[in-house]
Amino acid sequence: MFSVSGNCQNQQKSKPNIIFIMADDLGWTDLSSSNTSLDNGSKYYESPNIDELAKQGKSFTYAYTQQNCQPTRAALHSGQYATGPQNGVYNVGSLKRASKGDTTPIIPHTQNNYLKEECVSMFETLKTVGYHTAWFGKFHAIKLGEQAKSYLGVDYNLALHKETKATVNGVNVKNEFFAQNDDANGWTFEIEELKPYAQPYNATYIKNVLEPMKNGNDPWLLEGTPKHLTDALGDAVVDYIKDRSQEKEPFFAYIPFHAVHVSILPRPDLEAKYKAKTSQDPRHTDAEYAAFVELLDQTVGRILNALEDPNGDGNTQDGIAENTLVVFYSDNGGFMGPTDNTPLRLRKGTYYEGGVRVPLIFRYPGVITPNTVNTTQEVHTIDFYPTLADIAGVKLPDPQMHEIDGKSVAPVLREETEALNDKKELYWHFPGYMDVRNMPQSVIHYRHTNNQHYKLFYRYEDDSYELYNLSKDIGEKTNLLEGKPSRGTLNLAKKMNSKLQKWLIQRNAPTGTWAKNGEKVPYPQKKGIKKYK
Repeated sequence: MFSVSGNCQNQQKSKPNIIFIMADDLGWTDLSSSNTSLDNGSKYYESPNIDELAKQGKSFTYAYTQQNCQPTRAALHSGQYATGPQNGVYNVGSLKRASKGDTTPIIPHTQNNYLKEECVSMFETLKTVGYHTAWFGKFHAIKLGEQAKSYLGVDYNLALHKETKATVNGVNVKNEFFAQNDDANGWTFEIEELKPYAQPYNATYIKNVLEPMKNGNDPWLLEGTPKHLTDALGDAVVDYIKDRSQEKEPFFAYIPFHAVHVSILPRPDLEAKYKAKTSQDPRHTDAEYAAFVELLDQTVGRILNALEDPNGDGNTQDGIAENTLVVFYSDNGGFMGPTDNTPLRLRKGTYYEGGVRVPLIFRYPGVITPNTVNTTQEVHTIDFYPTLADIAGVKLPDPQMHEIDGKSVAPVLREETEALNDKKELYWHFPGYMDVRNMPQSVIHYRHTNNQHYKLFYRYEDDSYELYNLSKDIGEKTNLLEGKPSRGTLNLAKKMNSKLQKWLIQRNAPTGTWAKNGEKVPYPQKKGIKKYK
């Protein structure tokens, strides 16, 4: 397990290295940490390295994403909501994903599948002050290969899919996560650049890499078996840190793991550990998923250890952890089935808390006070771009070229304030369909007086609303507009509805058209809440 030394002095340093780690489909309750989820962490899954990261940094319990992979990544790199002019990515694939055979009253908007090429990405902005930029892992919302360098500003690009196609003993084979032994090319993953890390587990690797990270698992069970993509990406990141630690210029390493996305294919030694372990958590009982979470955790631990000792010789004099900001995050809520997001409602793909609320940790020794938890400030995917720019001391793009929707939460990280007064709302907008999970709707999250957090849903098909007090009803069980809502509740709903309508109009948010007459679907009306009187 990694550790980091040093006392917090809350002094901003110049141009720190930045490590941004993003898990895939890791739910709010999927870590064993008590810091990241208001003590709702798993009692079965084990994540000791990420838990330690939380103890060394600041966790945010109101951290949010988009509802699934592609729109979250587009928002991250652009700093824009899906409604932003360089974004336009609302869903994975398209907005025309109604349940099979369904006819829909609204014809969905046609979305973008990639950020527009005129987008001034987070990578490009950091490069203006000398950052070397790198990408390791899942590619969603960008184009692969050289195009990532040309229009997103990535210097070292290891973006790839989790699937590997190969010809093995004359048969074309496609599998996920594990390296394949191609007849012509030998052991490989999808891209050639990761081939040096594709060799099967051998005794040297197990002894030097996996043994130091073991936590009740037996890594020697792996000898001679194919390498897992999560380990291979960890190997590549560790080598990158070793190389960049010898350079004067800072680096920004973006590490979007494919773990723990389905198919749930963990490392066999960790799966064996959990199959022998009895769950004490009724929400979490799946041994394969538990093993996948810990594989992610061990790989994160290896990356953090590399910051302490880049060349791995046991001497930490060359360590760069003290001048490195580490961010840990997930791209959306958990995918129910292999996991359970209780006490949050529902899952990935929805705008209920189970779909968009995720773990978030920042660690920056000497600047961020260790073992702290912020239970007030809401943070969204769009906020990372301006926050990292703020910490790196770089100006944001000219708004005429590229407008940023997010706000920097660096003042909160430095404890200059508990929450930003000019950042009390978050918005989501979905002008289409996604099976049973999502339909045309708009949502506002609002921090009201006494830091009470509320969320208002507006559904376009039937002009209906839902209102929840997240501070008192984290599971979104009680729609405050049902029955006979109080005057205060109605006034709050009106205020939130007005903010939502104004935001939609300002951004010219698309809503689709009515199938019955081809007319544009209107925005929520200012007096829409009146029907609840």
